[in-house]
Amino acid sequence: MSFCIFVFLLLAFFNGVLADGPLCPGPFNPPNNISTQVVYPVSNNPVTFPTDYNCVYQINVPQGWSSYVVVTAIPSSNTTNAPILQVIDFNQKVENFQYAGYEEFYFIASGGRIKLSTQSTNVTFQILVKWYSNIPPFNPSFVNVSASDSQPSIVGASYANCHVTAETRVSAITIPSVANFQGTDRIKNLRSVLIFDGSNENSTCLGSAYQLLNSNRQWVSTGKTLSIFQLQPHTDVSGSQLLIQDFEITKEIGEYQGIGGSWSWPVVIDASKQASAFSTYSHDGWSSDCLLNITGTGTLDVYNGGITQSKSNLIASYSESSNGVNLPQTIRGVVRTYVLTGGVATVQINSFNGCGLLTNNVEGFITSREYKTNLTLRYSKDSQWYLSNAPFNYTLNLKTVDLSQNKSLQMTISNNETNVLNVVYNSSNPPMLNTVLSGIGNDMKVIYLAHYDSKKDGFYIDFTATKVKESTAKSYRFIIIFAILWTGFF
Repeated sequence: MSFCIFVFLLLAFFNGVLADGPLCPGPFNPPNNISTQVVYPVSNNPVTFPTDYNCVYQINVPQGWSSYVVVTAIPSSNTTNAPILQVIDFNQKVENFQYAGYEEFYFIASGGRIKLSTQSTNVTFQILVKWYSNIPPFNPSFVNVSASDSQPSIVGASYANCHVTAETRVSAITIPSVANFQGTDRIKNLRSVLIFDGSNENSTCLGSAYQLLNSNRQWVSTGKTLSIFQLQPHTDVSGSQLLIQDFEITKEIGEYQGIGGSWSWPVVIDASKQASAFSTYSHDGWSSDCLLNITGTGTLDVYNGGITQSKSNLIASYSESSNGVNLPQTIRGVVRTYVLTGGVATVQINSFNGCGLLTNNVEGFITSREYKTNLTLRYSKDSQWYLSNAPFNYTLNLKTVDLSQNKSLQMTISNNETNVLNVVYNSSNPPMLNTVLSGIGNDMKVIYLAHYDSKKDGFYIDFTATKVKESTAKSYRFIIIFAILWTGFF
């Protein structure tokens, strides 16, 4: 059977091979046996096409079907800045390539087009196509969002077969994987996740989660429902998320980015005409953002969760005049949303927290991961450290803490592994809130303990760290040692 298909393709595609390349073939249609992959040109390996060769390859997809297309287009030289390959999908959205090494695409009805333009270079080229007779919404999940939600809903791209219903309309953005290993390929695999403007796969398709990510905008349903499905074959999209909210919450936002990654990066946001935002995500709040620097104009509001009109989950606000000594700052939570109004700014953040090593004076705050989220996060120990190569004078002012159900909070300042301050609060030994504790050292840590599955309201601490001279630290150590010895006499 395979031999017959290859012979058919040979006759269809190579009906007269010219010196300037093969004749441009007719459209690609599903074979009778759709379990068979169609290859063009007929070869196990890509074929080199000559210079100045142009062809548009039409991939037809019947209604209710999908196709998986793999394209290789490798130029022999970098003699042109123009794209040698264009991929046009079913919505007429275009991706341009100067190099394509095994790029994977997904088409639904009525199909898509592959445009090859070799320009002034030879191009090694191949297309692989496989059709599937259904768009599989197997075991879909159901998500509901409301205009009163302070925490967005998260749909993992790996489990993207779901129907979303909103109180008004559905808003969606893509937050890409933070994985380093094959991270780029995983993000491109988001082409397989399609978003439909309605209750099922027969609704209008808005495009892919990959296109949504690159749009730097939110996509909004016309009605109250949105459907999200991953097409076959199910490629690896692990780590990427779709952040879902009611549009009533985000309607004032123009540009809205989903930010992922594992290193420090600058995020440019333009709110000169309309408020702009970006969101980051961490499963169960295991990792944090380190807000390193803000340059530009406008006011940046930071929310533990999504935007709220009441600002009940607003955790910090920065303007041009306030972001100097207040940074760097650790931002915790599951979803962190940064909203800029009235300006253009570049925000430098690090996804795996670079705030713990102190080099300059800072005035900031310390929170538990669920503070102001009303989420039940599963953990039994939440620790945060601040270290320095030189002594700092730390001040800690505990504003609020949940010590119910045997929870405890420990705050420790030490200098060269000698405790300067070590207090433990629990329901039997509650703190006096709004009281400043201080100590000079090169190590400060806060540890929050709770039952793994318990509901936690967390804590909030205002803190400062001010660099001091080594002589001051030595004098402080002498006072501490003298106090310990003096206490021992009584």
